[in-house]
Amino acid sequence: MYMRFDAVVVGAGIVGLATAREWIGRLPELRLAVLEKERATAVHQTGRNSGVIHFGIYYEPGSLKATLCVRGARLIKDDCQEREIPFQRAGKLIMATKEDELMGLEELLRRGTANGVPGLEMVEERRIPEIEPHASGIRALYCPDASIVDYRKVAEALAEELRTAGGSLKTSVKVERIRRSGPVWQLETNGPTLTTRWLITCAGLQSDRLAAMTGGSDGPRILPFRGDYWCSSRSARQWFEA
Repeated sequence: MYMRFDAVVVGAGIVGLATAREWIGRLPELRLAVLEKERATAVHQTGRNSGVIHFGIYYEPGSLKATLCVRGARLIKDDCQEREIPFQRAGKLIMATKEDELMGLEELLRRGTANGVPGLEMVEERRIPEIEPHASGIRALYCPDASIVDYRKVAEALAEELRTAGGSLKTSVKVERIRRSGPVWQLETNGPTLTTRWLITCAGLQSDRLAAMTGGSDGPRILPFRGDYWCSSRSARQWFEA
């Protein structure tokens, strides 16, 4: 049995669902499907995190990471308000408990200010308990706009928008093999085989496996660099902050 689509996204976490929503929003005539091997959306990384909306205080000013983080924080809050998804402006204190940590705190203030993070304030020891009674230190950087959200609810809203726009979300469908057949991709699953002209994989920690299925010859792997990236060019192997 074959099912034919114009476009397929593999993975129904927040990245896959946002990609699919944007795709069908721009091209509403697409026959588009999102495939998810679990029985529901947002089961893995999207639904198993602290819910922090990262606000861009740590990243080097002028870097792409800083620009996207600050803009992304603003956009997701606007999106949540528009769709009535609750989020909480919980605020955050970044503490210095020793004198030799004060310089680092000042550097974070410099970075955050340069990146356009709103409301940053350095607070002295006496004010810390007023903001957070369970915290103690000699100085702290207060970030009042730091927020949290339930990303499962964000994913659910994206999935509903996808369906409303005419897209299809197929859960409990595991991709077992991907191969190219002329102008189309064939995806063999634990159910029907799907064909599609365009394919995007957004499979989180399974991304390297899906990439290998599409014929990647350089052995793609997930490497845990905690936000830093490795430049593997033979002429310049070095760490850099994106």
